[in-house]
Amino acid sequence: MQRLILLLVLSFLALTATADVLKIKKNSPTNYVVVKGDTLWDISAKFLKSPWRWPEIWGYNSQIADPHWIYPGDIISLIYVDGKPRLTISNRNKKLKKQLKMSPHGRIENKRQPIPTLPLSDISNYLTHQQIVTNEQLEGLSLVIGSERETLFYKLNDIIYVNQKLPVGGQYGIYRHDRSFRSPATNDFLGHELELTGVARVVKSAKISRLKILSINSEVKSGQMVMMLADNDTLPAFFMPQAAPSEILSTIVASGNHYQDVGKNNVVIIDGGSEQGITAGHVFSVFRPGSVQVIDENNQVRAPQTMRKYDKLKSYFVSRDELELPDVYRGKLMVFRVFNKVSYALVTELDRPVHIGDELINP
Repeated sequence: MQRLILLLVLSFLALTATADVLKIKKNSPTNYVVVKGDTLWDISAKFLKSPWRWPEIWGYNSQIADPHWIYPGDIISLIYVDGKPRLTISNRNKKLKKQLKMSPHGRIENKRQPIPTLPLSDISNYLTHQQIVTNEQLEGLSLVIGSERETLFYKLNDIIYVNQKLPVGGQYGIYRHDRSFRSPATNDFLGHELELTGVARVVKSAKISRLKILSINSEVKSGQMVMMLADNDTLPAFFMPQAAPSEILSTIVASGNHYQDVGKNNVVIIDGGSEQGITAGHVFSVFRPGSVQVIDENNQVRAPQTMRKYDKLKSYFVSRDELELPDVYRGKLMVFRVFNKVSYALVTELDRPVHIGDELINP
């Protein structure tokens, strides 16, 4: 904890000293044509050393005041106004006219889709398929208890039975319990992760309701939980990046793919959510805690975990030196979905593989 506090203080001092300096990359382009598949983070990384600060460089420009206005085909130009960097859009009007169409309601609509903040292909499942619930919420969920067909796994258009009275026409997600999370620092319970296996609609409401399966993502079977889906269940693809507050400390508690090592554009689950002040768009730096090495009485360097019980007992009576190695910078991540006590984040920059247990601080 002392090490983390020291890192936090140094990070805060560095941030304070350079808060007004927006550093542009030496090799940044003068002009860049936005292409399909780009993200706001990608484009900002072409110009800025700290991509999460892109709202500052876009903020100088009324043309790009709203990130929803950036589309494939736009030409982004870097200029300086009163010594401050600024991004502008050129040649947009001519391209935009070709993309406009009249909607059925008489409104003019743009056929092009604006680029997202982060790659949707990497986070879409975590926006729509995953849920985090408390113990109380888990206990209150309806359960799939059978179907009209006598089978182990259910398929599309099957009628399944649920053990609660549900409103006719309601659309529900069917979920399996994936795993539970605890805080590495306190061992406090953080939440249960549920994974969407299918979607069903209520066709008959009774003490035991009947639902028709509309879509299947993975195996649907008895014992899985049912939660109502929100109308037009979509979550935002746009997040305003900002440095996480210096007082917020966090840790990576799991990876989205269940592996120990995490690469760029992989999802991680972090300790902390809305209750801790974390919001979508927060950017953290990732550090691997420095290990402790021991120099014993024979001047041999040893890791504490390799010492036998006898050696550890002996060390209380024999002088030895303990050295804590420096923390190792791993990369950066951005939070994109927040629950009460945990959040989902995407690794956006990578110097070295990120691991479960890595610590997060203000970037």
